[in-house]
Amino acid sequence: MSRRITRAALTAAAVAVLTLSACTSSTSSSPSASVGGKSGKHYTIAFIPGCTCDPYYSTETQGFKEAAKAHGVTPVVQGAANFEPAEQIRVLQAVVQKRPDAIVIDPTDATAVAAPIEAAVAQGIPVMTTGNNVNTDKIFTSIAASSVQGGKLGAQELMKQSPDGGGVMFVHIKPGISSIDDRHTGFQKGFAGHKAYRVLPTLYASEDSATQAAGLVQAALAAHPDTVAIFASNVITAEGAANAVHAAGKTGKVAVVGYDASPKEVTDLKAGTLTALVSQNPFKIGQQAVQDTVRYLGGDRGIPKDQPLDPVVITKDNLNEPESQTALYK
Repeated sequence: MSRRITRAALTAAAVAVLTLSACTSSTSSSPSASVGGKSGKHYTIAFIPGCTCDPYYSTETQGFKEAAKAHGVTPVVQGAANFEPAEQIRVLQAVVQKRPDAIVIDPTDATAVAAPIEAAVAQGIPVMTTGNNVNTDKIFTSIAASSVQGGKLGAQELMKQSPDGGGVMFVHIKPGISSIDDRHTGFQKGFAGHKAYRVLPTLYASEDSATQAAGLVQAALAAHPDTVAIFASNVITAEGAANAVHAAGKTGKVAVVGYDASPKEVTDLKAGTLTALVSQNPFKIGQQAVQDTVRYLGGDRGIPKDQPLDPVVITKDNLNEPESQTALYK
């Protein structure tokens, strides 16, 4: 998924959207918590994933649709083909024109998508976010697995797998994607103060390509032969890092934690080219998004503004446990 876009294009797209658009517990998982069910009112809730190109979002969509059915909600799911802010802004504009009762969106950019979200809210459509953050206080809540915590958990798992220390590296995409930036922060905090480990320069796979990530990791392994651990920040970089470690003949010698839990990552975990996975449990996030939106539409204003969920660490040892199975991407 390429996430490259010029600032000028983002600004133009955001302005266009503004012009055209301007004319009691938050974690309850029981359908009985539905305020809409008590009031008898039928709701239409739209979900805009980051894209339609990633198993994370397809799994979040499944959770959203399942909860919508349980709550008697009409779901409208519309996403861009690519993880691009400009494309998502156009989708958001089209969804606003359909006048749903509320919108759930997983933002592709914290800054670029903020103004279009504010425009939707100004038209009387409540908006909440999942996954990535957005730079506006106009949303009524945000649900996401804590990426900072996920970064720390990944670092802890890497230290567990490489207790003698050595070089450790983080494979990023590009700055500006809040969830990836937070994982990087968590990774750095996780290794802070552990003198046995040397944090190597961050790798930036800006094209979000497994091939590019593999090439960067291969070069880094050659330049830093003392590397013992790699943290790959998403599905694509995890695939690239696993391929690079395998090609270098270092499977079992270099620990690799991959963020997310796609089918390919699970295969690599079983094969040993990935040591562990950090799952955000998008299915649960999609379910809770519907539950909270129904409550909000029913008049509940006690929903916390920010709802960080705990990520799940999956290894070969706990792969078949119920919590891990639920957290796998479909």
